[in-house]
Amino acid sequence: MSVKLYDDALLDKLKEWTKRVKNMHIYGPGNTAQLFEITADESGDKPVKLPLISLTRPGGYTLINPNKNVRTYDGAMTDSDGETSLTLNSIPIQINYQLDIYTRKLEEADVYARELIFNIINHPTLKIIIPYNGLEREHVATIRISNNVEDNSGVPEMHFKYGQFTRFTLNIDIDDAYLWSVRKRNNVYIEDAADIEIIQKLY
Repeated sequence: MSVKLYDDALLDKLKEWTKRVKNMHIYGPGNTAQLFEITADESGDKPVKLPLISLTRPGGYTLINPNKNVRTYDGAMTDSDGETSLTLNSIPIQINYQLDIYTRKLEEADVYARELIFNIINHPTLKIIIPYNGLEREHVATIRISNNVEDNSGVPEMHFKYGQFTRFTLNIDIDDAYLWSVRKRNNVYIEDAADIEIIQKLY
């Protein structure tokens, strides 16, 4: 599914931004539903270790236009070997993410939230590679952040008790993403006129 390309690219960007933070754990869409089971397995059923960042994609994604995005009449020709060509078509979508920051102390969550906000605003570019049919073409999208930063520390979580952790929530979205389709088609040729019988009718 094309949307996973954006999940993986955004997760990689978060990991790159936080690679200097000691013992930071980051989980992305696809494993956050089992987040606490995963951390328990990793730690041998010991208490969950913080700090921790969880990236989720609640509600899937939105089709901005449920029709094929016409780049040329029948898709942009991207590559040709003489006999066949690749054509690229797309459907625009919007992807919404929820980014949760878990820490033991309020001050830590405040610091990480601040740094992530500045990173997203200053470096919003998200690059993906369209892999289908060996195309390997780069597409650049933009990460946008919502106005509200929520303190959800009072919301109960599995394996946590109230007062044991702080959770800040950021909402971000990508509104210039696409579902991609790369098709291989046979090229069309004009036959040699000498091989075609031409009949002219005069009226």
